[in-house]
Amino acid sequence: MNFKKAFTYIFEDQRWFEKLIVPLLVTLIPVVGGMATAGYIMRVTRNVAANQAAPLPQFEFGTDLRLGFKMFVAGFVYILPIMLIYLITVLPLMLAGDGERSWILGIFGVFAGLLILAYGLLLAVMMPVITAKVAVQEEIKAAFQFKDIFRLLKNNFTAWLIAIGGIILCSVIIAPVGGIVLAIGAIITGLYAQLIVAHLTGQAYAQSQTPGGQGTPL
Repeated sequence: MNFKKAFTYIFEDQRWFEKLIVPLLVTLIPVVGGMATAGYIMRVTRNVAANQAAPLPQFEFGTDLRLGFKMFVAGFVYILPIMLIYLITVLPLMLAGDGERSWILGIFGVFAGLLILAYGLLLAVMMPVITAKVAVQEEIKAAFQFKDIFRLLKNNFTAWLIAIGGIILCSVIIAPVGGIVLAIGAIITGLYAQLIVAHLTGQAYAQSQTPGGQGTPL
C-alpha cells in the first residue's frame, strides 16, 4: 500500500482542477448531487484498482448518478437490520412507561444495543470492500457476494486495515478542517477526503486479488 500516494495523486494530474470543479459544484445539488459525486468517487476507486496511471476521470453526470444510486441502494439494504432492531426494541422502550414491561424492554434494549454495535463494527470492516466491488463490477448484486467479500478481506486484511485507517483519518481530521473557514471549505476538504479514501480502497482491492497479493506498484 502506498499511503502517501493517496494524498498526492490528484495533483499529479495536470487537469485536476478542471476534472474536480464539476463534481465539487454538483455536490451542492440536494440528494441527486451527492449520489452523482459518490458515483464519481467510485469510478476513481475502479481506476486505481485497474492500476491506471491517471485515475481521475472526467465527470459524467448520468454515469456517475447511476453508479452512486446503486451504492445507495446497497448501503440502504445493509442499514435495514439496524433500523429494524431499533424499531423492534429501542423505540418501544422509549415509548413505554414505568413498570415491569419497561424493565423487560430495557433488558432487550441492552442486548439490541450490543447487537447493533457488533453489526456496526462488522459493517465498518466490510463496507470498503463492498464499495470497491460495486465500483468495479457496477452491479448492486456485487455488494452481496459475501463469499467474495470475505475472500478479499482474507487475502490481504492488512491492506484493508490501512484503508480503514485512512477512512478514520479523513473523517475525523481532513474532512472537518474546511469547516473552520466556511461551508464551501468543508465541501472542498470533504471531496478531497473522499478522493483519498477512493485511492486507498482501490489499492486495497487491487492487492487483495490473490492471497497476500501486492498488486502492481503504484
